[in-house]
Formats: sequence, structure tokens, C-alpha cells
Amino acid sequence: MHVRSVGRRHRRDAPRRSQIVRRSAALLASALTALLAGCGSSSPTLDDAFEKALSLSPEPLPPYRKLVAEALKTFKAQNELTNLEISDPRWVEHLGGPAWLVCVKFNPAANPYHYAFFIRQEKIVENRFAVGTDRCTQRTFVAFDPATAK
Repeated sequence: MHVRSVGRRHRRDAPRRSQIVRRSAALLASALTALLAGCGSSSPTLDDAFEKALSLSPEPLPPYRKLVAEALKTFKAQNELTNLEISDPRWVEHLGGPAWLVCVKFNPAANPYHYAFFIRQEKIVENRFAVGTDRCTQRTFVAFDPATAK
């Protein structure tokens, strides 16, 4: 009989526990959202101004078009490299240390996707599909032809 009463109490407390867990998760999510929003708006490394990036970076502007063109030659799906567009470089914080970020947009007319190139000391240190924190979708792009890149 004692076991039954404990079991009933446990079943009655279960909805309260799940409400507490849900509320805690919601509070944590809203706190993280506020924290991330505050970080992005005040950081000069996330500023889109090309001139400001040049003044903040300790490295000179690399020959980014040439470096990106060379990297694109190694891509397996060369037939998908059509209607390319490229952004100006932006000085950003990167996992391995500060670097220039250049975004490339593939197939902009149909189903565009973005690729990020991180350049440090005139070498590409990482390239990958762009993620939200790269802010590639917010960049301004111009047409890019890897064959004529200098």
C-alpha cells in the first residue's frame, strides 16, 4: 500500500516537472538569443563596411580573388560552378584566429548557396559551406569568373 501512494504522488508530480523543464528551456533559449544578438551588434569584426575591415585588420588585403579561384579548381563538381558571384573580404574572428572571410555565391538564379573562404597570411585556412554566423547571405556580391581572377 505504501508503494501505491508513492507511485500516485510521482504521477501527479510529473506534469509539474515537465512544465518546469519546458519553462527552464524557454528561459535559457531566450537568454541565449539575447546574448547572441547583443554580441553581433556591437562587434566591429562583424561590421560589413569594407573600409572599416581594412583599417581593423593587421594583415594587408590578400589577393583573395586569385586564392579563391585556385581553391575552386579543386572542387569535384566543376559543372556546378556556374554564375559565380563573390563578396569583398571582411576581417572576422575565426576559430584558428582572425582571418579574412570571402563569400562565394553559387547558382544565384536558381537555388543559390553560399560558400565561405577564410584567408590568413595569403593562404586559405578553411573553406566550407557558409553558416549563419558567416553572414554571407547579407553580403553584396559581384560577378566572378575564376578564369580571369587576379
